Amino acid sequence: MKKQIFIGLLSLFIVLCGCVQTKNEDGIPLAPQKYRRPDNFQPFSYEYSLAEMRDKYSEEMMERAAKQYETVMDVNKKGKWKATPESLDSHQTPEWFLDAKFGMFIDWGLWSVAGWAPKEEEGAMYPDWYESRINTHPAYTKYHEKNWGSDFMRDDFIPLFTASAYQPEKLVSIAKEAGMKYIVPFSKHHGGFCLWESSYTYRDAVDMGPRRDLIRPLIESCREEGLKFGFYFSLEEWDYPLINEEGVLINRNWIDRPPRLEPYTEVLEKKCSGKIAVKKYAEDYLIPQGTEFIDKYDPDILWYDGEWETPVQVTRSYDIAAYLYNKAEGRKEVAVNDRYGLDADGKKLRFIRGDIFTSEFHDNEDADRTHAWEENRGISQSYGFNWQDTEENVISSAEFVTMFVDIVSRGGNLLLIVNLDGQGALPDVQERRLKEIGQWLKVNAEGIYDTRMHSTTAEGDVRYTRSKDRQTVFAITTQWPGKKLELKSIVPKEGSDIHLLGIEEPCKWSYDKEKQSLIVFIPEDLQDEANRPCNYAYTFKIQLEGAGQ
Repeated sequence: MKKQIFIGLLSLFIVLCGCVQTKNEDGIPLAPQKYRRPDNFQPFSYEYSLAEMRDKYSEEMMERAAKQYETVMDVNKKGKWKATPESLDSHQTPEWFLDAKFGMFIDWGLWSVAGWAPKEEEGAMYPDWYESRINTHPAYTKYHEKNWGSDFMRDDFIPLFTASAYQPEKLVSIAKEAGMKYIVPFSKHHGGFCLWESSYTYRDAVDMGPRRDLIRPLIESCREEGLKFGFYFSLEEWDYPLINEEGVLINRNWIDRPPRLEPYTEVLEKKCSGKIAVKKYAEDYLIPQGTEFIDKYDPDILWYDGEWETPVQVTRSYDIAAYLYNKAEGRKEVAVNDRYGLDADGKKLRFIRGDIFTSEFHDNEDADRTHAWEENRGISQSYGFNWQDTEENVISSAEFVTMFVDIVSRGGNLLLIVNLDGQGALPDVQERRLKEIGQWLKVNAEGIYDTRMHSTTAEGDVRYTRSKDRQTVFAITTQWPGKKLELKSIVPKEGSDIHLLGIEEPCKWSYDKEKQSLIVFIPEDLQDEANRPCNYAYTFKIQLEGAGQ
């Protein structure tokens, strides 16, 4: 028996050693083997150099791009929506977005193969910047040299990104089970690697890496399950090859923001594999690529990113947004977020222009909450897969519900980042958490979906939402109230029932007009946790005075 126990403990120790972060003598983390340089590593070399790509493809691509660009300009000229601040500001946020409350943000790409960022005690970590920071950030550089080698370059991750464990149908099923109403994958992040087949680059998942379209089956599954779909599209790329007036290759470098032009160097070959050099970044590449995606996949949301410190007249983000609006006009409701870039006066347009204002990891608590807004943050601290994530820094179900209820009570949606690993698998801890969240939402859905911000949003541990017809308010308490719940902000309809969602029998209640206090009495049997309808937070449905009149 002792021998069996010893063997069992030894086996457990070996498993844990594969997950626990260790460090070398310099304090640099050592990754588990599957997140380090493989023994059979061979440097990636694309079949054409950037100069050969220019000679072989640039002219033809720019001709096609010119036709697409002309189409975009024509559609926007004839259509209702113009590429102007005045026109874009008059667009209304879709009702479905205001109703949806909860979406899945899939942070996945080449960076997921390495799956690392310096671990922080609190706040966000950014593994999805790994490809860039291995050359620019000391902590990343030291880690990369130890785990991957100084000769392992950005594009050497491409053949290791196989998506062999990617199951889009399962992802959509998990999102739906979690109560999510829309999905936004990182279709093209700042490295320029597209997860779909783009006509304007060979740096995509069909021509490299997985050798298949990773977006199409996700969209099809979303539509089958009734979920909306968003197009995440970075306006900027860390590096992009351009052709100057003399026909010479140069680099458009965005790492040192704002973007600047610099001479071509050979290292660009391992940062821009498959990119086709053009003369005009926006007209020859960005606008045609973004609008081609809209034509092919018909997204419900255009989710811009990578706009920092770049004026809108450089990226031409207004033109792509107007095109989306015009293509959808009279057919369906679509939305664009607020990450357009800088206006003509150099002012950042986040929380100023867009159907959806975007807060990142609670970075703008003082923004206008009367406008539709969306918090985006990770299910853990990480933006992108991080092998260091554990139960300790993945948000607990109780923490999630408290955060989520607070966001919804203030009129927001939550776009929750999930992080697939390098091969496309959703970590078990994240899948478990999403399913736990879904169980809570099954009971409390009526107080979340299709609701709006009440005149009072918070009272102690209670957060309020209201029905769109203003007849009903939902008081969601994040602490079990005990034998009674006292509310000072609600006047209930005389003679109405007050229900705890998930319990059929109504609660008894009384209202003291002099003290302006509502007391909801909680049935005795519910003092036993086993008899309660859910965990974490509890929703009371209350008809308002004047309802039905």
